Amino acid sequence: MEKIVDSKSQRVVIIGIGYSSRIGIIRAVAQMGCEVVVVALEGGDEQPIDTYSKYVAEVIRFPQRKGSDELAHMLVEWCSVAGQKPILIPNSDFSASAIDTHYDMLSEHFLMPNIHHTQGAILQWMDKERQKALAEKLGMNVANATNIIITDGKYTIPQGIHFPCFTKTRSYIAGYKNTLHRCDNYEELLQTVAKMAQAMPNMTLMVEDFMDIETEYAVLGFSDGKNVVIPAIIEMMRMTEGKDKGVAMQGKVGPVGKLKNLTDKFADLVREIGFTGLFDIDFYMSGGKYYFDELNLRIGGSATAVTKMGVNLPGMMVIALTGKDFGSMSDSVSSTAIFANERTCIESWSDGYLSAGELRQILNSSDIRFVDDSDDTKPAKMLRRRLRIMMAKRMIKNFLPWMR
Repeated sequence: MEKIVDSKSQRVVIIGIGYSSRIGIIRAVAQMGCEVVVVALEGGDEQPIDTYSKYVAEVIRFPQRKGSDELAHMLVEWCSVAGQKPILIPNSDFSASAIDTHYDMLSEHFLMPNIHHTQGAILQWMDKERQKALAEKLGMNVANATNIIITDGKYTIPQGIHFPCFTKTRSYIAGYKNTLHRCDNYEELLQTVAKMAQAMPNMTLMVEDFMDIETEYAVLGFSDGKNVVIPAIIEMMRMTEGKDKGVAMQGKVGPVGKLKNLTDKFADLVREIGFTGLFDIDFYMSGGKYYFDELNLRIGGSATAVTKMGVNLPGMMVIALTGKDFGSMSDSVSSTAIFANERTCIESWSDGYLSAGELRQILNSSDIRFVDDSDDTKPAKMLRRRLRIMMAKRMIKNFLPWMR
């Protein structure tokens, strides 16, 4: 593996929510000889699991509620260094939009994802309608959609919406996730829109035809603005329920294979946008056809599976942004493996959507785990300790009524 051998290690700042996705980036850039700084956006008193990694040089706890302006100024004050430009890697929509919104200021101190080095361009391409229009132009299938524009809490529901339908935000809105709803009739849609208008009085809601999804997929990749690498297909096997519904607990990573024509279209999409950075594209099969869902202009949560299969996408970004050639790096996955995201599995168990036996079965049947790593053992050790405490507390809670 190629390493950066400058006298001063290249600093990489990883910004986002969720230890199970950050830890994969940490280990990937550590392979390149980088100094790793983690900016953890989640709250809570417990130290994030990924920050126990032996590769982490510095940890900054920054609650996301402080907003993008404060985040940008904190990055300059706490993470910039004299004599080099550290690399910023966002792994959440908030962090991706925050650094893009402040690109002009941050680019004086850092290297980071961008679209033609233009401030705000990434945020513009977070618009799902814009993404779908380009995907359709490039020959991909997309679900039919209608927009409901909410202004000062007021709105009109257009004619012609087909039921059942599925609601989602048209673009990223900081701090508001609860927009994904199935509505089987006009009355359910009316109730859903009314609740959203009360919570977020100025937004555009996308209402798609409800699709009977047979299988959900994702691809992860890196683009330097011209060259696009998509090394594997991720097939989702078990998804979360509850507040974070739709996040992978278990999946299969394997070669692109027969989907090469489709991944070439995905590459054309990213190339046409002009994006430089790590990305994630969600798609699905319905009625025997593949449909484009959305493009995430930041690294996806399942990237660890690709790294552990021998393709270091974050490493490519480090090499490319520091002006070196990443062409000699491995760019395709050649075999298949099952992976498990311990965080989403444990949270699903904690929320009551998995039994302890199901949790054990998923973890034991997976070839790859995101936290567990033989070369970096402390994060998994701390996670097992916390899981034992959670299980003990649940056991006590369940038995207390019998002891009265």
